[in-house]
Amino acid sequence: MAQPSKTQSFKTQSSKTQSSKTQSSANSPETASIAHYQMGSPLTAVSISVASAVVFYGLVMILTASEMTSFVGDPLRRYFLGHPIAIAATILFWFAIGSLAAKQFAVSAQNNLLARIFDQHLSPGGSGSDSSSGPADQWLASNDAGHVAKGWLRSLASLQQSTRDSVLVRRLEEILMRQSRRGSSKQLPDDLREVAARDGDAAHDSLGMVRIIVWAIPMLGFLGTVIGITQTLGGLDFTNGSAAVDNLKSGLYVAFDTTAVGLVLSVVAIFLQFPVERSEQRLLADIDQRVGSLVSSNLPSDEASDNQTVLIADLCRGVQAAVAESLNNQAKLWRDTIDTAQGQWQSVHDDNNNKMVDAFKLSLVPALIQHTETLTKSQDRFESMGNIEERLSDNLQALRETSESIQQGLQSKETTRKETDETMADAVRTLARAVDILSTHMSQNQRTGNTGYNNADHGNRQLGRAA
Repeated sequence: MAQPSKTQSFKTQSSKTQSSKTQSSANSPETASIAHYQMGSPLTAVSISVASAVVFYGLVMILTASEMTSFVGDPLRRYFLGHPIAIAATILFWFAIGSLAAKQFAVSAQNNLLARIFDQHLSPGGSGSDSSSGPADQWLASNDAGHVAKGWLRSLASLQQSTRDSVLVRRLEEILMRQSRRGSSKQLPDDLREVAARDGDAAHDSLGMVRIIVWAIPMLGFLGTVIGITQTLGGLDFTNGSAAVDNLKSGLYVAFDTTAVGLVLSVVAIFLQFPVERSEQRLLADIDQRVGSLVSSNLPSDEASDNQTVLIADLCRGVQAAVAESLNNQAKLWRDTIDTAQGQWQSVHDDNNNKMVDAFKLSLVPALIQHTETLTKSQDRFESMGNIEERLSDNLQALRETSESIQQGLQSKETTRKETDETMADAVRTLARAVDILSTHMSQNQRTGNTGYNNADHGNRQLGRAA
């Protein structure tokens, strides 16, 4: 059965010694929520235990029910189903295995997180100087552990939730929270030892149920032996010697089988408990080393120096930082005052501009409206004149076309007149010629009588031909 190591006992004594010094900080709600150490979920452990016991006895039932596996089923039936005490011891064993498995899973997960989280991810990264650029803040970042711890906590709060859930980050947050409340790192070594001892004790106590089960399993075996021997001796019938001997042997088999099962299961549980406990101790040791290295390298020390020159130099740097901070505050105050005055001047200027704009609106808007109406009317007149011009152009075009048609008609009439005049002239000439001829014949007919009639007829015919 595993016993607490000397290192764990020393850690426990150290934690008891330091608890009186830091009782107020350790009992605060924030520290209690951060410092709560638990490796492995009880619900996970119970689930694994029940599932393992059910699977194991299911396999035992299958193997004992088959004739082909009787060479395996018979010993299983004898050792794990032969007595209720053996069944109880086996179930307790699987509960211990479930607790160890849940703890091992949690330790493996924390080891993986520890391997993925580097120191540069957790270091403050100049959080005390990046958040403020004043000389006083720079001096605080170099000399005030509480100031650096507060800035460091703000940087840790910005990490991913999976990273913040690691034991390393929770331990670092608790240490920094204590330093930020104190404003000093004088008790930093004591805090590191106290928290390490407390987590070590919590890790040791988390295996208390496993230790109880490891102790109870052989006790149950001995109890089964006592019960088996008692039942066997109480049921002996000495009237039949051979039957009594057989009953005695079978009863002793069952009685000592429970002891054997209890001892074997207890030894197996102890050997399985050892590597799990060692892996958790190595995890806590790595966390102690990394947290100590981080806070020692990033938090300023508050130890007073024995060298007076160093003390005077630190004092001068503090005074210089205070003077520089005062100058910065004065410059900031003047800058704020100038900005305020400039804002007021700007507001007055804007107000005057708005008043001028309103005055221009009151004086110019009616005139602009009137001019707009006048321009609108002029535009309407211009549009009507344009329409008249278009109509005049159309009329002129129609008149031009009419004039051209009249000119063409006059030309055609002139041509017809000329042709008619020529025809009439020809007809008049012909008629005049005919009249001359007729006159000539008539004068001749008057002379000659009948011959004249004939000649007159002849002349009429010629006149008709001439016409």
